[in-house]
Amino acid sequence: MSHIPEQEPLKEGSQRGDLFYLWHPGTEATFSGYGLALADGRADELVGLLIVDRPQPVSVAWLEEVGQAFGGYQLLTMTATGEHGMACRMQIEPESLPYLRHWPSEQSTALQAALRPLLDYPPQPVFSLRWDETTQTWASRFALANELPSELKEVFARTGYGCAAVETDSGIIHACHAADEDIAGFNGQPVWFQWQLIQMPTAPLIRLEMMVVDDPVNPYRFESFLNVSEPDQLRILAKLANQAQLHLAFYGADLTYRYTKSIHHAAQQAQQLAEITDMALAYWQTLPPEQRDFVEAKAAFMRSFF
Repeated sequence: MSHIPEQEPLKEGSQRGDLFYLWHPGTEATFSGYGLALADGRADELVGLLIVDRPQPVSVAWLEEVGQAFGGYQLLTMTATGEHGMACRMQIEPESLPYLRHWPSEQSTALQAALRPLLDYPPQPVFSLRWDETTQTWASRFALANELPSELKEVFARTGYGCAAVETDSGIIHACHAADEDIAGFNGQPVWFQWQLIQMPTAPLIRLEMMVVDDPVNPYRFESFLNVSEPDQLRILAKLANQAQLHLAFYGADLTYRYTKSIHHAAQQAQQLAEITDMALAYWQTLPPEQRDFVEAKAAFMRSFF
């Protein structure tokens, strides 16, 4: 915990990069971390530092769990008494949003500037946070689900390595199935991606093409396809258009979870996805009902590469 003066309550209309503190209700100015808003109008997704030495020093066992779940972590000294914080992304549960605070001060301005690089290069750990009235602390849990749905396990078992968008309680992830040695090489490497609309004769394809630049000459490629004619996939597209990050959850040869890598989903890219989705819906409506076939469209697109 730490202390600074003159709190202000959370206000509507926050902007990307605004600084928020995890306030302890009932105190003058006690907090358990701070972070920058990852998107305009969204205080529920922050990137910054979360105090982990609370109320006693963080356990080595828990740190090992974080490392295994997310592929690594970084600890920094946050307070004058030496308490450590972890660089992370924080998903604030709705009922705890009223406990976020601004503290206008020179110290806050300096913190905001120091944290700004994390907006474009977010750390790997992701925690869901809520204020716990019983313990009077901010309780955390790993945010992203790591167990593949059984139907997706069956698909990967049948088709081999690949990628698919999955809806979770904490947002949309892209489950990426690859060889263990490849996944080990992805950690710390940059990721390039783009959204594409491919208008095939029987259906539109919304394609996410991703390259993990583990090898500059031959980067590892993933791709996923979404079908606007399916309500659940249309819902996934809508959620992705409002996510400030794309979360790549890696699963090894035995389909067990390895770690999650998150990349910045810029506002321009999110807007492009929303526009592509509208265009795909319009194109789908122009096709005669008897001609519509997403599976054939995807198969024909894949055949074009061979």
